[in-house]
Amino acid sequence: MADEIRHWPRISVITPSYNQGQFLGHCISSVLQQNYQDLEFIIIDGGSTDESVAIIKDNEAHLTFWCSEPDDGQAAAINKGLRMATGELVAWLNADDFYLPEALNHVALSYQTNPNASFYFGDGLRVDKNGRSLQRFFPEGNVVFNLRALVYGLNYILQPATFINRVKLAEVGYLEPTLRYGLDTDLWIRLAKHTPPLPITALLAASREYPDTKTATGSFARIEELRRIAETYADIPMTPGTLCYFLDTLQRLARERKDVFPASYEQSIATFFAATSNLLTNYGARSDGFPSSGQESRSDITRVKPRKSAGAFVGRLIRKAGLGGENI
Repeated sequence: MADEIRHWPRISVITPSYNQGQFLGHCISSVLQQNYQDLEFIIIDGGSTDESVAIIKDNEAHLTFWCSEPDDGQAAAINKGLRMATGELVAWLNADDFYLPEALNHVALSYQTNPNASFYFGDGLRVDKNGRSLQRFFPEGNVVFNLRALVYGLNYILQPATFINRVKLAEVGYLEPTLRYGLDTDLWIRLAKHTPPLPITALLAASREYPDTKTATGSFARIEELRRIAETYADIPMTPGTLCYFLDTLQRLARERKDVFPASYEQSIATFFAATSNLLTNYGARSDGFPSSGQESRSDITRVKPRKSAGAFVGRLIRKAGLGGENI
């Protein structure tokens, strides 16, 4: 079908930011350099005191909307942008992450093949603070989805490489504002339970990994929030994936506090970690947390229901899962 008669969906990108001026310019450029024909770009700044506002003003001719004012945190900032977005597809790109070339075109083409998916997620790169590539996110570029692996295992969805069907988002609800660390995990599960997502094998985005991110500094408060999210959708209060999160955090604490945890104890944690990660294979995941197979049958999906009562590589996934990297 010729481009002139093909429907290219409007894509709305929301960038939440707070004092991320060192990265914001690169983030903005990565969106604008997509040269996508129907782009809506919204920046929600939380009242930054660094150079962020000056950077935004330098680019405001290309923005649909921007503001810089105090807010109630990352979820509130993103929801503000999502509620004003008009695109068929919506996404948030944290100020310290960035899109890779042709990302929006890849997503638009996938939407054209299946406009009813709940969200569209692709592969990407892990990069360091300076934007230098560390490794590809999905092993061997095998981008697949499995709901049980997400609920009982780890969050293997690369947030900056994810785009949401706005109709489905309106039906399941926006980000849960009380969540700080696992707000995307909760949303992916809600959306996937509503309608299956569509994996995209292309490289779409880069996610920075550095010590100051919220994911890296969340420690046991982050683990407890992720545990509560998993308990909401699983039939057990402690899933193997949540236990992996806990053990990874405990192991890092043991390395830092050898006055409390001797080397022999750290080795015991490593042994327990390995045994626990092997349990992920019971839920359609590899021991590193990534799905071993694609979407399960619809009957398998419906078995994952909300409760009425409400290794080195796996460690890297654990430390990245839950949020893109924005230190808000």
